[in-house]
Amino acid sequence: MLTVVRPTMTGFGFLCRAMVVILATSPFLLAGLPGPASGGDPLATLRPGHPRLLATAAEFAALPARAAQDPLLAATLARVRQEADFFLGAPVMKRPLTGPLLLDQSLKAQNHILICALAFRITGDHRYRDRAVKEMIAAAAFPDWNPTDFLNVAEMATALALGYDWLYPDLTDRERNTIRRALREKALVFAPAAYAPGGPTDGRLWFTTTSHNWNQVCNGGLLAAALALADEEPELARTVIAGVRQSLPRAIAAYKPDGALPEGPSFGEYGTAYQVLDVAMLDSALGSCFGLDESPAFRRTAFYRLAVQSPTGLAFNYGDGDPELDVSPAYIWLAHHFGPPAAVVHSRALLALAAARKAGASGGDRFFALHALWLPPEPAVPIPAPDLPLDFHFRGPVDLAIFRSAWGDPRALFVGFKAGDNSAIHGHLDLGSFVLDADDVRWAVDLGSDNYNLPGYHSVRRWTYFRLNNLSHNTLTPGDALQGPKAIAPIIAFGSRPDRAFAVADLTPAYPGAARKIIRGVALLDRARVLVQDDVTGLQSGLRLRWRLITSSKVLLSGDGRTATLEQKGRTLRVEILAPSDGARFSVGSTRPPTGDENQNRGTVMLAIEATPTTADVSLAVLLTPVGDHWPAGLARPEIQSAKEWK
Repeated sequence: MLTVVRPTMTGFGFLCRAMVVILATSPFLLAGLPGPASGGDPLATLRPGHPRLLATAAEFAALPARAAQDPLLAATLARVRQEADFFLGAPVMKRPLTGPLLLDQSLKAQNHILICALAFRITGDHRYRDRAVKEMIAAAAFPDWNPTDFLNVAEMATALALGYDWLYPDLTDRERNTIRRALREKALVFAPAAYAPGGPTDGRLWFTTTSHNWNQVCNGGLLAAALALADEEPELARTVIAGVRQSLPRAIAAYKPDGALPEGPSFGEYGTAYQVLDVAMLDSALGSCFGLDESPAFRRTAFYRLAVQSPTGLAFNYGDGDPELDVSPAYIWLAHHFGPPAAVVHSRALLALAAARKAGASGGDRFFALHALWLPPEPAVPIPAPDLPLDFHFRGPVDLAIFRSAWGDPRALFVGFKAGDNSAIHGHLDLGSFVLDADDVRWAVDLGSDNYNLPGYHSVRRWTYFRLNNLSHNTLTPGDALQGPKAIAPIIAFGSRPDRAFAVADLTPAYPGAARKIIRGVALLDRARVLVQDDVTGLQSGLRLRWRLITSSKVLLSGDGRTATLEQKGRTLRVEILAPSDGARFSVGSTRPPTGDENQNRGTVMLAIEATPTTADVSLAVLLTPVGDHWPAGLARPEIQSAKEWK
């Protein structure tokens, strides 16, 4: 079952301004596409000549005529030309004199090369060709592409391979030889070791055995180079194709069972962009995806992306994720290939926002040129609009529950609730945390990642950094305990009905020895307010419970400290302690971390409760209610019962 939404755009709340939705089960979507037999020479069907990666010469030539019939494609191509004009005056990349990382340079090169190469293909203006070639020749002159961090190699190889292929008929022999040599000596040289029969023989090439985005990106860089040079380096090409067919399914498996990715929506988009690129390159160059597009979970990942985006346009950014999501051409491709028609309309609406930006504002969308290649025509027939489920449970290593009060309402209430495995890639110690949006405001904030260059950021030291541990997340903590880095806290109950939706997670494994049982439930009541309830049994004697909510709002406390009023952008959220009846009060504290090198989290404060239970068994229940003419008034106080009994 694939669910797709079409919004009408105004501002960042593009997912909910007005929506047309199809909820459909299609035999085409769920049936695997046939692939070739495992044997045989994969190059037997290699498309001769160039270009052959992602588009042919005829397909490039047809773009202006197609644009004459499609205003959005015309706007996209106009944006490509504007970007190309902007890049004409931009400096050519240089190898950093200090430090090994080239990734920023690689990403800029990719943007410059793809945009300028496409601009040349649609206009014939040699200024664009020359600018793309300058970038490629500069990269080719680097002594290496930093194989110690193989993402650098992969991104640079993708940029030069696509540029080489798209511009091949108009390159001089010297330019071809220079770029071809760089792809062979700085990228493809690693293929035999990366895809050795017993596993990689070079420790830098561990990506072939992992399941996160390094797999998709690094395989993709080698694949792009191999397919671009397949007729000149056939043995290397065969090695890469066979290796990718063995390695890439590891990354595809990460989408199971529901299309969600453990590393979160922003890092998931990075991997998904390459997952689509890998499949599309194989199909365009060889006429087959070798079955790598068959996973039903992968085909539903666009649905996951839709679900994690709130009415404000911000993502549920658990772990190292960013609340801002770039528009990715991968979703254009997914919509075109897997449908249904509403997905096409939705992806076109997303592109409309990106195409309207001014030149030089492409941000992280270095693949913007691919939008033009993959944009399908707008459906000619109006699309029906059945109801879209409001609540979702995405299972997997990261266990997520997502609730909202409505689709198509920019002021709708939205909650994302996080459970699962703390050891997931890019994970934080954030089990039990949540984000909350209402009235086009994010009230409960996830601060996100910190500076990746902090010492030990990717080692066990990361848990000492404030943003990465539970002391900075919207969750419950017994005392000052840090959650176990390998703790697994599953969602043990989930329910959805028109007046009530909920999820319950068992946080006991997150805090070994702190209590006999720690249960956190999050419920959306009356589609108008949120109950967050923590039921603790057998609490260790003398241990306090600390409840936290990070917010960018102005916070006012009542005289008795039992109610907090949050104000932001002219909107109001009321936060009330319902239980226990005594021994719990709100306070407002700082979100400043313990060291000056960390992000200082300016503009945020911590709304906290520190409860000192008088018994070993206690329930801490907090009700969060948006206030104003958009919301019902006079709702009855909810009855507090054990979260384990929620139905």
